[in-house]
Amino acid sequence: MFLTRAARIIGKEGFKTFGYALHQKMHQNMTDAKAYDNYQKRIAPKQRITDNKADCIAICGYSESYESMLAEVSGMDAEYVAVCDEGCELDKDYTAIVSHYIRIQKRAGRSPRYIYTDSENYNQEAGCGLPDCKPDYSWDTLLSYNYIGDAFVAKKNALIDAINECKNHGVGDKVNYYELSLMILSECKTADVGHVHQVLVKDVRTDNKSDRIADGGIAAFKKMLLNRSGTNVNIVADKHDTEVGHVHYIPDEHDLVSIIIPSKDNPDILECCLQSISKFTKYINYEIVVVDNGSNDSNRTEYEKLVDTFEGQASYVYEKADFNFSHMCNTGAAKAKGNLLLFLNDDIEIIGQDYEDTDWLSVLAGQAKQESTGAVGAKLLYPDSSYIQHVGVINYESSCFAHLYAKAVDDRNIKAHRNYADYDCLCVTGACFMLEKTKFDKAGGFDEAFEVTHNDVDICLTLYEQGYYNVLRNDVVLFHHESFSRGDDEVDEEKNRRNMHARDLTYEKHPKLEKYDPFYSPLLTQTENNYRFGDEIYSVIYRKPQKADRLKPAAGYMEVSPTVKVTETGYHDDMQLRGFAYNGNKVYYNPVIFLWNEQNCYRIKAQSVCDRVFHLRKGVDKNINYAPFFCGIDTTDMESGTYRCAIRANGRYYDAQTCIVINDDDGIAQ
Repeated sequence: MFLTRAARIIGKEGFKTFGYALHQKMHQNMTDAKAYDNYQKRIAPKQRITDNKADCIAICGYSESYESMLAEVSGMDAEYVAVCDEGCELDKDYTAIVSHYIRIQKRAGRSPRYIYTDSENYNQEAGCGLPDCKPDYSWDTLLSYNYIGDAFVAKKNALIDAINECKNHGVGDKVNYYELSLMILSECKTADVGHVHQVLVKDVRTDNKSDRIADGGIAAFKKMLLNRSGTNVNIVADKHDTEVGHVHYIPDEHDLVSIIIPSKDNPDILECCLQSISKFTKYINYEIVVVDNGSNDSNRTEYEKLVDTFEGQASYVYEKADFNFSHMCNTGAAKAKGNLLLFLNDDIEIIGQDYEDTDWLSVLAGQAKQESTGAVGAKLLYPDSSYIQHVGVINYESSCFAHLYAKAVDDRNIKAHRNYADYDCLCVTGACFMLEKTKFDKAGGFDEAFEVTHNDVDICLTLYEQGYYNVLRNDVVLFHHESFSRGDDEVDEEKNRRNMHARDLTYEKHPKLEKYDPFYSPLLTQTENNYRFGDEIYSVIYRKPQKADRLKPAAGYMEVSPTVKVTETGYHDDMQLRGFAYNGNKVYYNPVIFLWNEQNCYRIKAQSVCDRVFHLRKGVDKNINYAPFFCGIDTTDMESGTYRCAIRANGRYYDAQTCIVINDDDGIAQ
């Protein structure tokens, strides 16, 4: 098996690339396997349920045909039924843990129709498994590939209905668990679907599952399922990933797309963008609105000439004002005539697409027209390369909003099909951003308080809060002429402060989404953007809380930039503090935390979430994104009261200007 895989890679990429790719893949797998092993030893036992009630769930054995499955399920005396394909092994506590989850949901007034868990892809030859940490319910992702897998729990009546439907309209008599999931979930709302963030299914199959996922039968089934709801679609197999398919929604020919391009003093860049639109766009019903923020006279003249070449299909808006990207986009939206708005950076270049029978603009437009869709984004690559600039934005612990897999090589399935499949995500970049005009207006447009950054993040979060799903289309690939080294400018203190201010403002507007991403599992790393299993942060979170050293009251702390913020409380009397140890363009590692008032002072050693040696080696010691710390505090022996929080780092004391209240009852109040 190994030699076969090696030969395949060498033949495709050459020996040198093969060596690099193999090294990276092996390193990734070993890292994930080690982290997952640590998780199983230290953390997973803490998640076990002592209440072993599982009377609401019956387990259906593997069935070859829908007839035999229907007979077995119909005879079961249980509200829910667990099903799984052969080769999938359920954890011994699977039904107990899922039953516990169902009871919690019912106490909250919810009654899920369908529940799935995380799983493990087990390699019998290697004797280890790699975890598959799944996103919360994502219909668009499921239509692209079977991210849920072949084991789930469903209400008995919903399962019976799905079996009958698949028996009459499915791809054959043999049970297809992907088919069953699609049938059940096509009738579900988001609130009907539950996800247990625990690895409770082991997949030990060695055969090629892709044949059952992306074959013609499944494609026809998806088309039938969507067509019966009145949706006109084509199903296209991905050319790079055999487990992935794409749903191409056919837009109405009367849908007008307004392409809004903010620009200033970049006529050469804009010309490249406009020429590529003209050359590679098959969908003809579009207009272009160029919004100029105040170019000089000569460049203004060049802009007018470029717009004139489109012979009435483009318009030019000149408004001299202070730079505000959100205002420029809103100005363009106000001038637009289309029912679909596409916001496009002037340094985007349309390139030839992989799918000859489709068109980049029609794919985006068709997706944007779906009732459940909010914003739609595309895969962006650095120019003339295979390096990824954007395949979605994740919201995670240390860096908050970050581009997933930024600067990774787009030459193979990286992980979880995130660079090939279409999927729901919390945010997409404003560099290529389409949505319906009605949804744009409902969201209030771009918030002009975000002048430079986070304006795209803010509107995406608003759309998500309004019940829409933002979608990344990996089958639309464009060049983004952003500098490959742009991320290095984060060492600039002014830009760091601006970004941090924008992040704080974002979380003030969307407090329930602070460092929370429903489409990025909490079991994944919270310090990197590479979808790796995240043992490094869980080993910190779940460690035993330390007792604070009692000192004499302190005074004379300096008021500077390091921040400490209470984000969550732990168990019993455990108080958890998280924050950044950063000041003056310098990262402080492993700072000491002080809680103090006029009567008491307590000292606690904090732990940096990031590896200092790694980051220093990478030359990012001046990047605030790599400065998070954590400490868990046992407050049992601490006197109640209101405390100021301070940091000692680099031999100096810094007042973090954060107040913390410790109570006798529950350890912490704020």
